[in-house]
Amino acid sequence: MRQQNNGRRRQNRGSNRRNFNNGNINGSINKNTVIDSSGPDGRQRGSVAQLNEKYISLASDASSSDDRILAESFLQFADHYYRLQKEIELNNENKEVKIKSELTTNLNNSSNLEIENTEKNPKKLSRRKRGFEMREVELSSLENNHEGDEVEKIKNEKTENNNMSL
Repeated sequence: MRQQNNGRRRQNRGSNRRNFNNGNINGSINKNTVIDSSGPDGRQRGSVAQLNEKYISLASDASSSDDRILAESFLQFADHYYRLQKEIELNNENKEVKIKSELTTNLNNSSNLEIENTEKNPKKLSRRKRGFEMREVELSSLENNHEGDEVEKIKNEKTENNNMSL
């Protein structure tokens, strides 16, 4: 037999709602997540910040029409979404700090590994740089030889001068 609904739709309470880890929003909700809110005036849909603003404006409208109870109800919903917004911001800051600390530790570890690798296995310079170094060594040795030759010439000249003066 079919059940009679007496002209009413069945309310599916909670079947269309998202379960954000039973109230724990560590990472499963962000600032752009769209949320369905069933407040005192019906359903509202939007992000956490949008819902906060909507309920604040609804509260001001209700208080201007002298309905203090409805205004208080809207302010409670606004407070709830304000707290969610702050918790999301804290979670984002904690994630950023964690990522930055991991990056710095990874950079420090990689620089330590590079230092160890260079100490163990000195890298071979490129062919061009090795050529420059070889040329510099040759030039410096030639300069040293020329200086030595010049020193010998000067010594020879002095000895010749000394011999002539005698």
